Amino acid sequence: MLPSKNRLTKRTDFANVYRKGTFFLESPLSLKAVKNNLEHTRIGFSIEKKFFKKAVERNKIKRLLREAFHQNLENIKNSLDIVVFYKRSEPNQDFKIISELVKKLIKKIK
Repeated sequence: MLPSKNRLTKRTDFANVYRKGTFFLESPLSLKAVKNNLEHTRIGFSIEKKFFKKAVERNKIKRLLREAFHQNLENIKNSLDIVVFYKRSEPNQDFKIISELVKKLIKKIK
């Protein structure tokens, strides 16, 4: 689980990332990142109802993404706000696949 200091939770912070963020894509995973004035990176997740109708499915994907980013947190550059998007309607994703996609996206951010 991501530590609380590494979570992006406020609506205004999400809006800032949506407006000013740089887009990175590794289909079906994508993210937007923008610099913040903090000493640590904060990560938020956005899973659309359009792709996953049930909250159970959306929450499962969020849990998998949180754990994948938690394992790779030391590889992410500091002082970033990141919003992660998952756009595919396959709720039965394997953690190994998601983890590999996260690693590829982190390399693109650098």
